[in-house]
Amino acid sequence: MWKITRFISSCLVLSQIFDMSSAKSRHRQMTLEVAAGYEDCFFLEEVKSGQTIDFEYQVTSSSSPTGQNDISVRIHTPAPSFNTVYENNMVTEGSFNGEATESGDYRICLDNKVSTWSDKTVWFEIQVEDPEDDYDDDYMDSEEWENIKKNNEDTESMFEMKIDEIKTSVHDVRINVGKMRHFQFMLGAQMSKDTHQVGSNLEKINFWSVVHLLIMCLVGFTQVFMVKQLFEDKSMVKNLIAST
Repeated sequence: MWKITRFISSCLVLSQIFDMSSAKSRHRQMTLEVAAGYEDCFFLEEVKSGQTIDFEYQVTSSSSPTGQNDISVRIHTPAPSFNTVYENNMVTEGSFNGEATESGDYRICLDNKVSTWSDKTVWFEIQVEDPEDDYDDDYMDSEEWENIKKNNEDTESMFEMKIDEIKTSVHDVRINVGKMRHFQFMLGAQMSKDTHQVGSNLEKINFWSVVHLLIMCLVGFTQVFMVKQLFEDKSMVKNLIAST
């Protein structure tokens, strides 16, 4: 029952983060923890044939000090085929970029079943790009766009530039800004991985420091006790030495 509930909640999470815009192209990134012995699957909803899926992921940390920062990742096509278009087993990071051949809900699975006690923290970024998507999808309706085109017919001779040319330039800027955001997300994920590693090393240092301190206190107490016993008339140490 717990596995079913976990699977349903995972599907709802990815559905919610992508259902935020009417644009054809979508982009989101998030970090989640995959429990040991479990597989978390998410649905990338309403992907159209011909759109490009760009998926990148990285295991930033594991809960066990001896655990490996690796995980298995699979991407399946929509029902009823459920063909595997991407699979990578026990890796620290990876990426997938491909064109959707079928329309529907693609399933992305993060598999941590191999691990028995180590939870994995995974950062991933998903981008769905539509070749017909325009920069104005979120801001203008069709009527406004038609009015702009009509005005363009009267003014293009004056400014020697068409709306289509402006749209192309702005679209190129949008793509470049998207690439910069992507690299920033990647750097942020790497920094998160380093932060987790530093925190893990600090915990190990604190643990072994406490262990060494306890051992030193125990050895010091034992030495004081043994020396004190040597100067007492009725001591177990003297009796033991005398009997030998």
